Amino acid sequence: MTPLIASGLQQTTSLGQTVGGYTMASGVLAHGMTASEAQMLAASNITWVSCDVTFNPSDISNWQTVYSLAQQYHLSVMGILDQHLMNYSNTFTLTDWSNAVNQAVASFGSLVKTWQVWNEPNYNDSALGYYNGTPQTYVSMLQVAYNDIKAVAPSDTVIGLGGMPLYTANNPTLNNTYAMQAYTWTQQIVQLGGMAYCDAIAVHAYPYGAYNPYAQLLFTSNLQQYSQLCSKPIWLTEVGQESFSTNWTATQAQQSTFLSQSYSLFQGLGVKAYMWYELCDNYTAIPNSNFGLFDNNGNQKTAFDTYVAAVNGLTSPTAAPTATPTQNPATNPTSSPSRLPSPSQSQTTQPTSTPAHSDTANSVPEENYAAALFAMLAISIAVAMSTYLKKRRLEKTIS
Repeated sequence: MTPLIASGLQQTTSLGQTVGGYTMASGVLAHGMTASEAQMLAASNITWVSCDVTFNPSDISNWQTVYSLAQQYHLSVMGILDQHLMNYSNTFTLTDWSNAVNQAVASFGSLVKTWQVWNEPNYNDSALGYYNGTPQTYVSMLQVAYNDIKAVAPSDTVIGLGGMPLYTANNPTLNNTYAMQAYTWTQQIVQLGGMAYCDAIAVHAYPYGAYNPYAQLLFTSNLQQYSQLCSKPIWLTEVGQESFSTNWTATQAQQSTFLSQSYSLFQGLGVKAYMWYELCDNYTAIPNSNFGLFDNNGNQKTAFDTYVAAVNGLTSPTAAPTATPTQNPATNPTSSPSRLPSPSQSQTTQPTSTPAHSDTANSVPEENYAAALFAMLAISIAVAMSTYLKKRRLEKTIS
C-alpha cells in the first residue's frame, strides 16, 4: 500500500498547488453563485465548485445556476448525489436511486466528471428512503451509483463515504468521539467491500470553534488513519470556519488565518482536493451561516484574498504536525456523543436550522501548545508579508 502522505515538501509552483509531486485541486462548495463571483473564481485559479445535484428548480442548492455559471466560466464541478437528487422522497427505492443517478449523468455529464455519493452518510439523520443509515444500504447505493456512472463514463471519478468528519468538538480526544464513531462506520464499509465501488473517499474538516493545536493534530492523525484503512486518494470536500458566531468570538481575521493554515496543512498531507465551505453566506438557504468567502450582501471577505494567495503560491506550505495516537482509532466508542454535523449536513436535513457549533475547552500539553502557537505565528507573519508584496500584481491579473 502506497501511503497518501507526501514524503517531501517543495516550494509551490505556478498555481501554488504542486507539492511533493502531486496537484491539489482548489475549490468551493456553492449553494448559489453570481456571474461576478464565478468570474473571480476562474481568474483566481480557484477552479472547482461543488453543489448538490437536483432536478427541482426551487431546491435551496441552486444547482441549475451553479452548473450554468460553471459551464460559462470553465470551472470544474463535483456533483453531490444525495437527498436533493431524490427530492427528499422518503419512499425511494434502490431502482429509483439508479434511475436518478443515470438521469444526472445523462443531463450533466458533459461537464461533471466527479461525483460524490451522498453527504455525511454516517449521521443518523442522513437516512432517507432506501438508505436507512446502515453501512449495508450505503454500500448497495454506492455500488449502484458506481456501476451506473462507469457504464456511461468509465473515466469519471466516483467519491465514496460522503465526507467523514476528522474532528468533533464534543470530548475532543482520540477515543470516544463522533469522529471516531465515523471511523468505525467506515471500517464496516471497507469490510463490506465498499472500496471496490469508489475511486476516492471524502472527508470533512471543521474546527467547531477557535482552531487550536489539538484540532490540527487530530486532523492529521485521523486523515492518516483513513488513508491506511481505505488505500484511496482523499478529497477534502468540506473545510470551513465562521467569520462571525454567537457561540464564540469569531472574526474575519480568524476565518482567514484558519483558511491559510488548513490549506498548507492539507496540501502537505497530500489530499487531492481542498473545497472551502462555502462560497458565500446565504441566509435564505442557511440562516445565520457565516462560512462564506463573501457575506450575505455579496461583499468580499478577507478570507477570499487569503485563498487566492494560497492557491497562487504566495504562501509556502509548512510541514504537517505529527500526531501520536494514544488509543487505537479502531476502538469502539463506549458512549455516544451528541450529534454535531457539518453546516452542510444541517442544511440538508433541516433547511431552516442554524448550524450548531461549540467551543469545547481542550486539554493540550503545554510544550505542544507553545510549539504549535509559534508555528502558527510564523505562518501568519509569512502570509501577511507575502500578501502585502504580491496583492497589487494579483489584483491586476484578476481585473
